[in-house]
Amino acid sequence: MAVLVLTVAYEGMAFAGSQVQPGVRTVQEEIETALAGLMGYAERCVFAGRTDSGVHAAGQVVGCRDGRPTMAPANIRAALNARLPTDVAVTDVRREADGFHARHDARWREYRYRVWSGGRQPLAQRQVWQRTGPLDPAAMDEAAGRLIGERDFASLAGAGDGVPWSERRDQGRGTVRRVLLCRCRELVPWWGTAEGTLVEIRVVADAFLPHMVRNLTSLLVEASRGERGADWIDRVLDRRDRRAAPATAPAHGLTLWRVGYGNDRPLARDLASSTTTL
Repeated sequence: MAVLVLTVAYEGMAFAGSQVQPGVRTVQEEIETALAGLMGYAERCVFAGRTDSGVHAAGQVVGCRDGRPTMAPANIRAALNARLPTDVAVTDVRREADGFHARHDARWREYRYRVWSGGRQPLAQRQVWQRTGPLDPAAMDEAAGRLIGERDFASLAGAGDGVPWSERRDQGRGTVRRVLLCRCRELVPWWGTAEGTLVEIRVVADAFLPHMVRNLTSLLVEASRGERGADWIDRVLDRRDRRAAPATAPAHGLTLWRVGYGNDRPLARDLASSTTTL
């Protein structure tokens, strides 16, 4: 049986995360309820990446059995969206061969985090970390470059994985991950002309540790203050201890942007360009 692959977007503020949990509302529960209504049977699906409570997605990938092999992908998308609440949507449907796994077959994932420094902006409160301290996009981008490559990111690992006594240290790759792209750029605020600075952080890696992007964001924001030396980020990572890095940035500024499988051309263009506008 082929695998049905859904690209899913959601606004994460009203969810207790992506993965199904008893007694709370999750994205997986909503997707599986819609699938059951369409397929006529209960269906467990697999998410490409796990997102925490409050985290959003523009390109989450979900895989499940194809219980409607004769139904066109566009019709499946329409039928699922008719059954889903307004804060979740299926944006694309395709079919893959039997054996495809949305999580295990992913080669990379991209997250984006947005930070605003300026006056309070009600139109940004659900998707942007709003701060009062100044932000220096150029300094943040320079600091971000020091995070690229295969490194031990224990200092940026949350959920108890970043402390020296963590059990993760002895499991597989431990806290080593490969960051392929880390960039910061200033954006034009979508709420109109305003005094302040809106910065978007883009991070692409082969895999992520719990809270890694949110902790990385706090690290770059701290680096932009200009009170640390150029090698401060290296010193933080070399400690391999979560307690060496700043506090975790809030969840609502983070979005799972896209997941890469066999077609890496879009990512290759990004890596080759120093002025990408994606």
